[in-house]
Amino acid sequence: MRRIPLLAVLAVALAAAPFGLSAFTLAILTLGLAYGLFAYGLDLAWGRARMLSVGHAAFFGLGAYAVALGQEHGWPLALTLPTALAASAVIALLIAGIGLASAVPDAPLILLTLGAGLLLQKAATSFTSVTGGSNGLSVSDSGVVTGYYRTLVVAAAVVALCTWSLRSRFGARLVAAARNPERAEQTGIGTVRVRTMAFVASATVSTTAGALYAPVAGLVSPLVFGLGLSTSVLVWLAVGGRESVLGPFLAAVVLTAGNQLLGSSWQSWYILALAAAFILVVRLLPGGVAGTIRAWLRRGRPAVTLPKVRPRPWPTTAAEGPVLVLHGISKSFGPVRVLDGVDLTVAPGRCVCLIGPNGAGKSTLLAIVTGQLAGDAGTLRLFGRDASASPVHARARLGVGRMFQIPSVVAELSPADNIRLARLGAPAEVELPAPYQDLAVDEKTVAGTLALADRRRLELAIVLSGAPRLVLLDEPAAGLGPDDARQLVHALRDVIARTGCAMLIVEHDMEIVRELADDVAVLHQGRVIAHGSMDEVVADSTVRQAYLGAG
Repeated sequence: MRRIPLLAVLAVALAAAPFGLSAFTLAILTLGLAYGLFAYGLDLAWGRARMLSVGHAAFFGLGAYAVALGQEHGWPLALTLPTALAASAVIALLIAGIGLASAVPDAPLILLTLGAGLLLQKAATSFTSVTGGSNGLSVSDSGVVTGYYRTLVVAAAVVALCTWSLRSRFGARLVAAARNPERAEQTGIGTVRVRTMAFVASATVSTTAGALYAPVAGLVSPLVFGLGLSTSVLVWLAVGGRESVLGPFLAAVVLTAGNQLLGSSWQSWYILALAAAFILVVRLLPGGVAGTIRAWLRRGRPAVTLPKVRPRPWPTTAAEGPVLVLHGISKSFGPVRVLDGVDLTVAPGRCVCLIGPNGAGKSTLLAIVTGQLAGDAGTLRLFGRDASASPVHARARLGVGRMFQIPSVVAELSPADNIRLARLGAPAEVELPAPYQDLAVDEKTVAGTLALADRRRLELAIVLSGAPRLVLLDEPAAGLGPDDARQLVHALRDVIARTGCAMLIVEHDMEIVRELADDVAVLHQGRVIAHGSMDEVVADSTVRQAYLGAG
């Protein structure tokens, strides 16, 4: 609520600017606002979606040329601008699709965005009869004041629309998808889809900024696609601060004004000062000016909060019979055969513990069940349907939850927001076990600062909050003291008794296995060599020889 008076004052000041500024100063402010919208557009990709683009001027230039070509050739803006927006969306869709398919998306994203800008710059230079070549195209405007208000209104409308979207379920999912894709997928979020949507939105906002820039600049040349402008917008955003509304605009306006007012004789010094400012900000203020102020105001509390939105359950179907059926699951890594024809069934409400020597393939099997790895052969059925080819988030929506060996939480969020995120698509609200209920109301702690035992508690609370029908746990007691391990065992038994969910647990501590397991499966050299009660498995001579070290 404290932001409303500030925004009101800012709105009044901007609306009154033409009455107090000279035409030259107003033109600089208008240009700064267009550049600010460009920086804000980049923020949707680099700041919000964590997708670095070093050739974002490709999208900006399409908008600028849409206006310039329309004026030069008499084409209606109602045709050229939508065409430019559509082209930007398609290019962004292709870049995001290729980049996010990589295990390390930064490198392909950098190369693809850089390549897109260079290709469009070459095209604008080559097709002289259409684009004016290296000389560019002149663009006229109806007046400085009219141009200012047009830029202000369009920029405000675009920012308002994006802000509304970022405060919706989409925004909540984007927060998780960008910061911890692994955990986001396990809560049912299709991270590639969400981040791709953000990148496409970033491209179209940048194209809109380019369309606003053209009449203010008066000339559109191939340089609008160039690396120089792409680098400048990175600096504006880094200095202003990512994941901020005002930061990119203020940085763009101030730095643009500095560039325009210094004149050509000071250009080299301006560029040097800009480079120095960028280095200093990256080294000393990695969050930029706005990010640093935000962190100071929220010191000791999470700097990032999840939008408060109502849950909307993923669609699920009732199923009878086993929750999990594995048949003939095999997996090799090069010449090493890790799993060799694994058969395993987990019934509703049963806790199956998977034991075996290190390297037996237990964690690999869990990764195949969740969809993080694809098996080389065999079938996998979840809740009565074939899920062998389903992605991680689709299996999570069916009712699969997972805990990892190293706790996986969204570190920048509070425990309460982590749990709220898991509940966004849950089919029902699950009451957490008593020792975990404090986490659901903890809005002040930063999850990444929690001790190991508390992060394990939080991860289990996240998994259970999604109302899963099958929970996979990979050594959940690893690193816990006796009291914490005992609390974990009681919590898991309580959850099974209250919800009827099934569990498949990889565990080395035989005391925990004995307390938890309804059934025990022994994995050795990629095969299940025994499956039954704890007493039956311990009595099996093959198991004693392979795992327990007895003859």
